[in-house]
Parts: sequence; structure tokens; C-alpha cells
Amino acid sequence: MVVEKTKKILKQEVYHLIRNDVRLRELIAEPLGIAESSVYTYAVRRSPTLQKPAVLNVIKKYTNKKESELFET
Repeated sequence: MVVEKTKKILKQEVYHLIRNDVRLRELIAEPLGIAESSVYTYAVRRSPTLQKPAVLNVIKKYTNKKESELFET
């Protein structure tokens, strides 16, 4: 029996927040070692890079949300 792994997808509201909040983009860019504008591009493209643990930790701390609240169900 093959068990498919379900892929977690960030909620649209999370991508929207990243696209519209410069401070959050700056905080996300720091652990990734990239420019803030690149984070914006990742949010527009819905890049899986934004689902890395370091990024999720920044988003959770900034928004005071649990990880389960960031993903679609």
C-alpha cells in the first residue's frame, strides 16, 4: 500500500501579508541571506522557500500564530 504525503500549502492570507508588509519581508530575508525584494518575489510566485522552518519561525513570531494556522487544511 502506497501512502501519499500531503503537501502543506501556506494560506493566501500569509502570502498577502508577506507581499504587503516590508518589515516582515526584511525579517524573512535575514535568515535566508537574500534581499527583501526577493522575498516579495517568492511570495508572488508562492515559492516553497517560504515554507522553510526558519521562515515559518519568523512568520509565527511576527504574527503570533501557530504553525497550523498558517497552512490550508
